[in-house]
Amino acid sequence: MWRLASYLLRLLIYYLALFAVLRGFFLFDAGKYISSVSLTEKFRCFSSAIKLDLAAAAYFVTFTLLLVFIAVLTRKAWINKVITFFHFTMTLIYSGLAIGENLLYREWQAKVGYESLKHFANISEVMKTPSFAMISYFLLGTGITFIIFRWIYNKWVATSLHFPEYRRTTGFYAAVIPLYLALTAGSVITMRGGLGRFPISVGVSYYSSNSTLNDAATNVFWHAIYSLLNTSEYKRLQPFIDNPEPGPDFFDIYQSAKDTFPSILNTDKPNIVFFILESWSADVCNQEGRDSLIAPFFNGLIRQGLYFSNCYASGHVSDQGVPAALGALPVIPSFSLLMGKQQVGELPCITDDLKADGYYTGFLYGGQLDYGNIRGYVFKKGFDEVADVQYFPSSTPKTALGVPDLPLYMELLSKLNSARQPFFYCGYNISTHSPYDVPVDYGLGIGGENAAFINTIHYGDSSLSVFFKEAEKQPWFDNTLFVFVADHSHESQIIRVREDKDRYRIPLLLYGPVLRPEFCGMDIQKVVSQLDLTGLLLSQLGLEYRGKYPFTRNPLQSDFKEMAFYNFPGGSGIVTPNSWLTRNLNDPKERERIGSDTLKAALYGDIGRYLHKASIYLKDR
Repeated sequence: MWRLASYLLRLLIYYLALFAVLRGFFLFDAGKYISSVSLTEKFRCFSSAIKLDLAAAAYFVTFTLLLVFIAVLTRKAWINKVITFFHFTMTLIYSGLAIGENLLYREWQAKVGYESLKHFANISEVMKTPSFAMISYFLLGTGITFIIFRWIYNKWVATSLHFPEYRRTTGFYAAVIPLYLALTAGSVITMRGGLGRFPISVGVSYYSSNSTLNDAATNVFWHAIYSLLNTSEYKRLQPFIDNPEPGPDFFDIYQSAKDTFPSILNTDKPNIVFFILESWSADVCNQEGRDSLIAPFFNGLIRQGLYFSNCYASGHVSDQGVPAALGALPVIPSFSLLMGKQQVGELPCITDDLKADGYYTGFLYGGQLDYGNIRGYVFKKGFDEVADVQYFPSSTPKTALGVPDLPLYMELLSKLNSARQPFFYCGYNISTHSPYDVPVDYGLGIGGENAAFINTIHYGDSSLSVFFKEAEKQPWFDNTLFVFVADHSHESQIIRVREDKDRYRIPLLLYGPVLRPEFCGMDIQKVVSQLDLTGLLLSQLGLEYRGKYPFTRNPLQSDFKEMAFYNFPGGSGIVTPNSWLTRNLNDPKERERIGSDTLKAALYGDIGRYLHKASIYLKDR
């Protein structure tokens, strides 16, 4: 058995070495994109890649374990040849993909994945593209790599692969079977990326604001397969694309024609602190009765800020809400753009415009950014600084999901104190996400079966109060706009059915010394969407948003058309000032049972036209 352990360890090292060598080749070939990056930052690419590389290598090890187990039980020596053939084949395929990716990156700055491989549908056109030099580069690079690593396998790895003869006794099976089960379990855990709440994703390797370094750190095999498997996401768009709703063009009923709106800020370039509130619903911001005890500090901010009391989340999960809030990306039922998208860096984000306008940008999250490939989005969008739970020292108190809100906000304060102005800095909390294990039980007794969630809201609210008590003392405070928006809503102290529009109503608040006095304490009751936040901010900063963000609007425009679309599992809804309606994709008749004050066929059609335009937009990103 020691021989088997030695072989598996050597096999693991073999693949890690293969990945590392070809990663180094990629960095060399893509040198022009990283010329200004320090040598230390470049070398971090290899350490950041190790988790995904281990997961990829574990797949090969697991398959090998299965074959070895069969060989031991059956005494079929020819299986050894099958194992060797398998690893030679994987080595050749990986080498070819990696070398080919170098060529692809020169042209498109894209990794091997669905969006690049789909072009091979027109193979005749593809074959016209490469020059003789490119073909030679591919063949020589692939061939040399394969020959070298085949030699390494034969001389160092395969020598430890040996199937000794054992008597097939009860004791033999009692020893061998548990051993192989244990080894397989270990391999499967490695494939998954550990025992954490979420399985490993491509974004785990991202570490830099330089997209090329992130691309280099991403395992070629993993990325290609991940991209191909997630193309099924796009198939969910097809019904909406193929069956457009008859009627007026969607943007004719959605977009405003005028460009007249008041200026709510007393400065042209304020600092912006952007709080993404995990799972906060508008219900918890109720300022009347016993419910006012849930978030008293935040309610105080509402009374001093500009509040949109009828704002609706676009989606119902974080990987939908974050790009909706930061990039006005629309949401389609049962679809995650971040999970299915190869090049998330191509997706719009408000940081694109703010960085161009001289802003320093940062993103601090209390949990794991791997969830829903949010890590991929924020890193690819070039935030100057990105940190999540892994950034915090071991001495920081942590809960099941990450860093509680209070230490998170204190770290955010520290980062704001050292950030170059003007800055745009996102703080994204985690305490208000299940399992709601915050350090304090306030005993509010509000919420019934959702009391634990309500308790975390109160904790988050208390943490915000501590943050602001200290922030008000800082020199940057007087030139700062604080923006609060939830990533999505949550079932609150008020029990609502899944389709209920108020189940998706979220807080949207602008607060800070840079607000003009006449707008402080104002409650704007227009029906607005989470998507409209991008248009609201960019218009106030004097930056253009039309065209790049077709699904955002400026809710302060005089002719703003009040409507908001929201997505829930299995369907979509629309909210207007006087009515609301849902469209369950699994039950077309549901509109007859769940809906609004005045059920209108026009609203049903508006949902269809939204889904059509949004699907086309998302598929083209």
